[in-house]
Amino acid sequence: MAGQNSFRSVALFVTSHGFGHASRACAVAEALTDIRPEVRFEIFSSTPQWFFSGTLDDFRFHQLNCDIGLVQHDALNTDIPGTLKALANEIPFKTTQIDALANKLTDTHCELVICDIAPMGIAVAQAAGLPSVLIENFTWDWIYRSLAERYPALLAYADALEHVFADAKVHVQAIPVCNPASSAVHVNPIARSPRQNRDSTRKALGLQEKSSMVFLTMGGVPQEYPFMNRLHQEFSTIDFVIAGFGVKKEWVAPNVLLLPANSDHHHPDLIDAADAVIGKAGYSTIAEIYHSQVRFGYFVREGYPEMQALADFLQHNTDGFLLRAQNYMSGDWLSELEDLLAVQPACRQQTLNGSLQVAQLVSGLLST
Repeated sequence: MAGQNSFRSVALFVTSHGFGHASRACAVAEALTDIRPEVRFEIFSSTPQWFFSGTLDDFRFHQLNCDIGLVQHDALNTDIPGTLKALANEIPFKTTQIDALANKLTDTHCELVICDIAPMGIAVAQAAGLPSVLIENFTWDWIYRSLAERYPALLAYADALEHVFADAKVHVQAIPVCNPASSAVHVNPIARSPRQNRDSTRKALGLQEKSSMVFLTMGGVPQEYPFMNRLHQEFSTIDFVIAGFGVKKEWVAPNVLLLPANSDHHHPDLIDAADAVIGKAGYSTIAEIYHSQVRFGYFVREGYPEMQALADFLQHNTDGFLLRAQNYMSGDWLSELEDLLAVQPACRQQTLNGSLQVAQLVSGLLST
């Protein structure tokens, strides 16, 4: 670790809309410290601190709700009235809050602000006189504008945030991109990398040596699994590992293992060890699937603007298929599980992780 006097401080503002954006931010931060070991992060987010600790060693955490995004009932359903109520309390940003955060960046000697779709970070960077880097595959103004056809009250918030996002000094769009901008730097999917090989992860999980492993992950929003009993009753020869459920690691059936959200097992390791993944089509899961080249049966949130771009990317760049969201709770999607496991993976060329592309760009922005 670098001595305290040689630290270079970078602020990281991360939306807490699920864990996907924090995952992407962690991947970029880890790649940047590989290039610039002297960098230390000041992280501003309401994503739990333990999530960042799972990837990063040297950072200070500041609890902050960086944006409203969309209020969700669960991983597949959005609460628009709740979103509008929350936005009314937060937009426009309060000058006193922005100035206080800008002073904090000055006090912690930050040289640069990186924002994963958190517009507040861009506003704070402006107030502090610092350059800002926006990383996104969608922005909230685009989401709100897309939804405004059905919910016109969102249009005012889209207009307000569009001006904030436009102030970023550097605009990075990570594939799969929802609303491509010609002025942005486009990078490959950004994902955290596995730390263990497949066999080591499966051994650490306590799985049967030759059984198929199916990994269920619905992102950082709590989700029910009402079909859990069927996993043992109908698929006893398959091992199921379910992420983000309960408070401890627990076998609830001979072939069903529950992992808490704050698990010792690195999420990219779990994806890499699986024969197939079942889950919500969220950015970080898609990026990890893409780089690990694992079969994916995915659900999308219907009527949500981001989903079409993500589903199109999955269809053309991964092995697997779409599952009907209305079949999730009933477990009727299980009738397609054997078909998913039978998919023959295409041989695809590995591509450079977008985290390294962003890290190289950000490193060039730091003074030498």
